[in-house]
Amino acid sequence: MIAAATVVGSAPQPAVAKTIDIALIVNNVPITNDDIAKRRNLMRLMGTSGNLNEKAREAMIDQALKQSEIALRGMSVTQPEVDQSFASFANSNGMSVAQMSSILNQAGVGVDHFKFYIAVSMSWGQLLRARYGSETLLPEDEFIAQLEQAEKDGKKPETTEYLLKRIVFVVPEKERGSLLAKRKREAEASRSKFPGCDQAVTFAATMNDVTVLDLGRYLEPQLPAQWKDVVVKAKGDTTSVITTPFGAEYVAICQRETADDDYAARLVLSAKEDSAEKDMDTESKTYMKELKDKAQIVTPGKS
Repeated sequence: MIAAATVVGSAPQPAVAKTIDIALIVNNVPITNDDIAKRRNLMRLMGTSGNLNEKAREAMIDQALKQSEIALRGMSVTQPEVDQSFASFANSNGMSVAQMSSILNQAGVGVDHFKFYIAVSMSWGQLLRARYGSETLLPEDEFIAQLEQAEKDGKKPETTEYLLKRIVFVVPEKERGSLLAKRKREAEASRSKFPGCDQAVTFAATMNDVTVLDLGRYLEPQLPAQWKDVVVKAKGDTTSVITTPFGAEYVAICQRETADDDYAARLVLSAKEDSAEKDMDTESKTYMKELKDKAQIVTPGKS
């Protein structure tokens, strides 16, 4: 998928070039002002703060560098994999593919832009794993050896299993700038009145534009990155409030239970489960520095 896009994008036809406002060319991959605008809109939808124009420009440069390297190494994921990831993302946010597509289009991002963002992210992770050999779980033989040793020491690994619901104070995209702060205050104020998961839907019905979504059951190492920190740090039955593309929301913790079966133990013993994400981030930054150091970045019209 990415290889094809790189080949197509690297040599635009003259007639097309006249009609496309190219902002940058990174290793023969053109980046248009429209690309940057869509990435800025995506960042806004994701709750990114700061100078979004500059951040979007840098993000598109990084994406172009990754795109070229992925194509060179032949490490692109397939279109069906991207479509499945897109559908899973929509489902995890309590929406259909059509609803997610509508939100992206209304926000000025577009489905194609978001899917290509997914494609590059997935392919880049695949490339990093191939280059650095990172794995998520311990191999079976290592796990068994470590588990036997832990049991001999009387320290069988355990973790926490959570059952979670999302309480979403919805903010329409067109009202995000004027309404988000108010909705965040409302969400925060509601936490002290939360009656528990069994009454969550009834509770939400007493307020305007509040919805309840099942987040599901997770072992602590498997918690979605967006929620992991606030869930683990939560003292009561609700987390602190965060902003998401859908508004202001918090997670209700319906159950907390200790899990010490073999699967939970394997997650805990797999040091890479927690460290791999940090290691992968470091490896990604190192790799990106290598690519930037030798990149050819051209601004049309400037010498």
